[in-house]
Amino acid sequence: MPYIIVTSLYPSDKTTEVAERYLEAISKYPPNENLATQLVPAAVKGTHQGLQVLAIEEIKKGKLEEAYIYFVSMMAMFHSIQGFEYKIDIYLKVEEALGVIGMSLPG
Repeated sequence: MPYIIVTSLYPSDKTTEVAERYLEAISKYPPNENLATQLVPAAVKGTHQGLQVLAIEEIKKGKLEEAYIYFVSMMAMFHSIQGFEYKIDIYLKVEEALGVIGMSLPG
């Protein structure tokens, strides 16, 4: 089961607007345990470019496409905030990556 990692970056002067939109977004798109397990709901740090937020979800077996659409839909709620940027990455677990090349972890 892969991970979806959402990374957002926005200017510091947009913090209140982003926070308000975030509360709207999690009301409209609450955690869906049928799609994913939240590993890191939202970790925030300041950077020279503004604030960066990281969220990590472990996707349930057979739910990758549905989960991806779910998170893209959620992030679309931020499109109107000037300077807000995000990316959504999909990572394989090491066991899955090894399986692609016909290998497995020992034990």
